[in-house]
Amino acid sequence: MKIKVIGSGCPTCIKLHQWILKLRDEGKINKKTEIDYSKDINELIELGVMGSPALVIDGKVVGVGMPSDEKELLEIIKKYEK
Repeated sequence: MKIKVIGSGCPTCIKLHQWILKLRDEGKINKKTEIDYSKDINELIELGVMGSPALVIDGKVVGVGMPSDEKELLEIIKKYEK
C-alpha cells in the first residue's frame, strides 16, 4: 500500500503525515506501507482536489481535510488496506 499526503506544508498537513508515520511505527498499519508527503499543489489540481491536506491511498483520494483524531485516520486507512 502507498499512502500520500498532499498539502501546502502547513502545520495541519505535516501533522497528518506524522500521524500516519506514527501508526506505521506502532504497527497499527503494515510496516511495509510506503508513506510519502508532497507540497506540490499541482498534484492536488490534477486530482481535482480543492482543499488540503489530501489523503491519497494507492492513487485514490480517500479524504480531504484533517481527521478528528488518529483513531478516525486509522479507520480510513484500514478500509483500503490489502
